[in-house]
Amino acid sequence: MVDATQTRVMALIEPWNGRSFLSFRKRTLTPETSLNLDMKLDPEDAAECLQNVFDAFEMDSDQVTFSLYYPEDPHEAIPLTVGMLIESVRARRWCYD
Repeated sequence: MVDATQTRVMALIEPWNGRSFLSFRKRTLTPETSLNLDMKLDPEDAAECLQNVFDAFEMDSDQVTFSLYYPEDPHEAIPLTVGMLIESVRARRWCYD
């Protein structure tokens, strides 16, 4: 069930949701969509996107271990999902890492 928190978080992320190179269509955001693996945001854009969400909900972004999601070896990256942001906003703190 989509609630107001999920709707607001997705709206805050939507400006970073670029078009596909193949179809030129925007990806449909879901809680399973990852910023790093699916949306392919670079670390700077992902950090800005997260900061935007955290600022909107007056949360501390320093709790995120960003290197887990953007390690030196991209094959070791853990998905940074929209759902993780939604759950963290509901808890009013970063719930992962």
